[in-house]
Amino acid sequence: MGLQDEHLRKLIDHICDTHQDEVIDCDSCGCQIECLAEKVAAGASLPDLWPEIEAHLQCCRDCREEWQALLSIVRAEQDGSLTAMEN
Repeated sequence: MGLQDEHLRKLIDHICDTHQDEVIDCDSCGCQIECLAEKVAAGASLPDLWPEIEAHLQCCRDCREEWQALLSIVRAEQDGSLTAMEN
């Protein structure tokens, strides 16, 4: 087994171990992030609020991207830089 194969095996093992230990899946994460984004935007710490979601976001690129986008929107709403569309 080459060095690159060994690194790949270790990475796959790490991903599997991480997802196996946590109890939050993508659906559960998605159901919670809106409320959590509001709290984090107001100054709370995500790892303090829900460490399992923080761990999931570190492992899951799709959920992390959704989280970052939502958090940016909530912060923009809170600081007034995002205004509602008028009809």
